[in-house]
Amino acid sequence: MMGTEASIGTRFLLYPQSPTTPGYEKPELVWISARQGSIQPGPQNDRMYVVNPTMPKKHYDYPYLPPFRGAKAAPVEPSPDGHFDHIDPNSRDFLGVHVFGSVARILDIWEGFIGHRINWHFAETYERLEIIPLIDWDNAQSGYGMLEFGYRPTGSGGRDLFALNFDVIAHEIGHSILFSEVGLPPVGVSPTPDLFAFYEGVSDLISLIGMLHFDTAMDRLLRRGSGNLMALNELNRVAELADERQIRIAGNSRKMGDVGFEVHDRSRPFTGAIFDALVQTYHDLAVDRGLVDLPPGSIADARDFDADLERTYARAFEADYDLKHFQLKAALGDARDIIAQGLADSWQRLNSETLTFADAGLAVCAALQAAGHGRVAEGLVECLEWRDIISPYDVHQLWQGRPRPVVWI
Repeated sequence: MMGTEASIGTRFLLYPQSPTTPGYEKPELVWISARQGSIQPGPQNDRMYVVNPTMPKKHYDYPYLPPFRGAKAAPVEPSPDGHFDHIDPNSRDFLGVHVFGSVARILDIWEGFIGHRINWHFAETYERLEIIPLIDWDNAQSGYGMLEFGYRPTGSGGRDLFALNFDVIAHEIGHSILFSEVGLPPVGVSPTPDLFAFYEGVSDLISLIGMLHFDTAMDRLLRRGSGNLMALNELNRVAELADERQIRIAGNSRKMGDVGFEVHDRSRPFTGAIFDALVQTYHDLAVDRGLVDLPPGSIADARDFDADLERTYARAFEADYDLKHFQLKAALGDARDIIAQGLADSWQRLNSETLTFADAGLAVCAALQAAGHGRVAEGLVECLEWRDIISPYDVHQLWQGRPRPVVWI
């Protein structure tokens, strides 16, 4: 095997969305960074391993933790040249291969933004993450030393397998990333009301940004709306334009006064604010590059999306869309990376003992500002204020001695 070939990486087939989602019935070929031939039968490497139980297994619950010691299937073998893209997507073996490849993909993406290897938060106890791709359970979980997945029964009597759902996998491993990078309060210190809601919301964003690294997902998302993502900012339009669960969750209009203390519900305003900033950054880049002609301003100030503004956006993006699809795709990729980098850089600024959504939002703004993306930071401030995550007083303090950003006129 030539050294240059080994350095390319290892091939996997991954579904950008559940294969039950229309348009995503076929997996996409992706490369992960692990050197060709470095992933052993299982699959397994120095960071994680797959176990396929052949006996009934209940989900892990303290004090019952890995490793699994029951009967298990033989490990899945790589191809003779060290890849895993030869496994039949309809086979039981593919479940573990898909989870392994998805976790590796998410680690590749976020280690690139963080700038260092992510060390497991459970490393003092376990050297490697245990992956169990299928148990009889209507749930999935990321826990201490393990990931395991069940399924959702369908109306037709089938099973929607979470192990084939990149969104679910990425969300669960997102928790592990945050446990490692942000951490948890010491034993005896109560978490703030926002801490675990923050983890839920950012895990959704980790999943969303991961999905936007698939060509299939990027192409479908843009082509369905002719490149116009403003329509995705309202749930009634999301149902028409997007099947992706991440987009449906992120494209919401919830404010902090609209949510309670249940962690998933409480996470929505923060997730929505970051998504708004992503959309605004994409639109700004599209305008800067001469791809569309849009009125200047803030997504937050455009929440009253009236018919005139809707037509303005539709006409701007639909004009010669087929000629500019790939340029718009590049703009969305750049916006994705700017926001993701801001998120990743913000984590080192947070204290898990005192974390609030206001702290988290302002930390992203500070990280964006430090990276030279002041206009993006200003847009995010507007989005955070609109959702009542930060107060007008916070905004006043931020803008003291500085000009305010442009607003809709």
